[in-house]
Amino acid sequence: MVAQERVEVPLMPSYAHGEIIIALGALLYPYVRSRKLGHVFAAQTTYHIGGMPDRLPDLTFVSSDKIPNSFHQDGDIAPDLVVEIVSATDTFGIISTKVQEYLGHGVRLVWVINPWLHTVDAYEPARQRLFALADVLDAEPVIPGFACPLRDLFDWEFNP
Repeated sequence: MVAQERVEVPLMPSYAHGEIIIALGALLYPYVRSRKLGHVFAAQTTYHIGGMPDRLPDLTFVSSDKIPNSFHQDGDIAPDLVVEIVSATDTFGIISTKVQEYLGHGVRLVWVINPWLHTVDAYEPARQRLFALADVLDAEPVIPGFACPLRDLFDWEFNP
């Protein structure tokens, strides 16, 4: 008889995490593609950016001028926009380190979405902005013209 041990499974992203990724992707993808601005990539797209650990952001945008010839490879360039959704296991230090690494390696805009506070912290090399629930989130200058009411990303919370 084999003794059964309890195996600890790391906490995985929540339903809220997944819902936000889908909601944001559903808004970004048609906007970007219809204007031929580039491509939006989902979670689990791996980026090997020299000088930093491999990263799998929750969502990314890569502008047309940076897209590689083949999509059948991992990313080896810095995306223009990186989206990270705060998880229950994240700490301020972990998130802050990721943001600084992204910006230090060529990412032009990082959105950190907090599902509990219903906020987005937008980081660029020269400025930081905070978007609250009543605000309109924009991606200027990285995705020109893109804007959405932040409340749309949290619709699941208010209209179950």
